[in-house]
Amino acid sequence: MRTSVVGIGMLGWLAACAARAGEPQPSPPQPTRPAACGQGKGSSCVELARRYERGDGVERSAARALELYLDACQQDVARACRAAADITTSGEGVAMDEVRGLALRERACQLDDAIACNTVGVAYSEGKDGAAAVDHSRARAHYEKACKLGNGVGCFNLGNVFRIGEGTAIDLRRALGEFQRGCDLEAAIACTEAGIIYWQSDVVDPDLDRAAALFDKGCRLGSPVACKNGDRLRDARNP
Repeated sequence: MRTSVVGIGMLGWLAACAARAGEPQPSPPQPTRPAACGQGKGSSCVELARRYERGDGVERSAARALELYLDACQQDVARACRAAADITTSGEGVAMDEVRGLALRERACQLDDAIACNTVGVAYSEGKDGAAAVDHSRARAHYEKACKLGNGVGCFNLGNVFRIGEGTAIDLRRALGEFQRGCDLEAAIACTEAGIIYWQSDVVDPDLDRAAALFDKGCRLGSPVACKNGDRLRDARNP
C-alpha cells in the first residue's frame, strides 16, 4: 500500500506540473524608479531609461524611458535632456512633438551638451525640426557653443556660416579657421573643406602640401570626398 500511495502522490505532482506548464507564467518583476532617482542622482534614471529603450531585462517601453529621461533632465543631466529629445522627435512609441524636442535639446545645450548645441544650430539654420523659421543668428550662436565645447561638426557648420554668408558677410579666412579647428577635432568633413580652400581658393596663398595632408586626414577619418580630392590633387601634381 505504501508503494501505491507514493505512486499516486507522484502522479498527482506530475499532473499539477503539467497543468502549470500550460498556464501563462507571471512576468518577472519590473524595476521601478530607483530611490536615488529622486535624490539628486539623475544618472540612475538615465541607466534605467536606457534599459527600457533597449528592453534590457524589462519590457521595452519608449514611454517609460522618456519619463525617466525627463526626470533626469529636470535634475540637469544634459545627456538625459538630449535623449528625451531624441525619443520625442522620433515618434516611436510616443507622440511626435518636434517643438518640445527642440526645447529639450536647447536645455541640453544650456547644460553644455555639444551634440545638442550643434543639432539645435542645424534646426535654426534650416527652419525645421521644431524651429518655426530660419534664424541664422541663433544658429550661429549654437554652432559657436558646440565648437567651443569640442564638437568638430559644430566647427564645420560654423565655418559654413562664413563660407556661404548665412546671416553675415562671407569671410573665407574665418571659414578656413573654423574648418581647420573642426579638422583638429577629427571632423572629416571639416578637413575636406579646409583642404579645398588651400588648394583652390584665392583668399589664401595656395599650399598644396597642406591641402594634401588635410585630404589624407579627412580620408582616414572616413570622408570619400576627401579621398577623391586627394587623388585628384595627386594626379594634378604628377601629370
